[in-house]
Amino acid sequence: MSKQNPFDPFSMWKDVYDKTESHWSKMFNESMSKEDFSEWMGQFLNVYLQYQNMIQQSTEKYLAQANMPSRTDLSNLASLLVNLEAKVDNLEEMIEEDLSHQINSLNVSREVNRLKTDMKSLDKKLDQILEALKKQAEAKEASVKEVAAAKENEQRKETEKKDA
Repeated sequence: MSKQNPFDPFSMWKDVYDKTESHWSKMFNESMSKEDFSEWMGQFLNVYLQYQNMIQQSTEKYLAQANMPSRTDLSNLASLLVNLEAKVDNLEEMIEEDLSHQINSLNVSREVNRLKTDMKSLDKKLDQILEALKKQAEAKEASVKEVAAAKENEQRKETEKKDA
């Protein structure tokens, strides 16, 4: 029995591919290493950039005539939105600081009112103490006067007894 290989189209295609790929690869490497290829590539890129610039300008003109925003308009709008957000953030911070100052001033005014009421109660207590001290002083004065009067009476009585 002899072994015959059946016809395999994929292996034949793979062989053809490998042979042509190496040949084309060699040829492209040689052609890309030449100066002419670099010049051609530079010219191609210039033409491509000019084409792209023309498409961009025509698109912007079309969008302007159709009254639609272009990419430039949208980027300007985006930058305006970013600036607006920054300003809103600044305003928000300023309002928060102002509110905190107002709250602090309210707290200060509450403390001042509390101190005023404390001072009034202390004034009343001091007035009561002063009145009590005045009464004590008057009582002492009265007792001193009574003692002095009593001594005078005793001295007068003694002098009257001596004179009699």
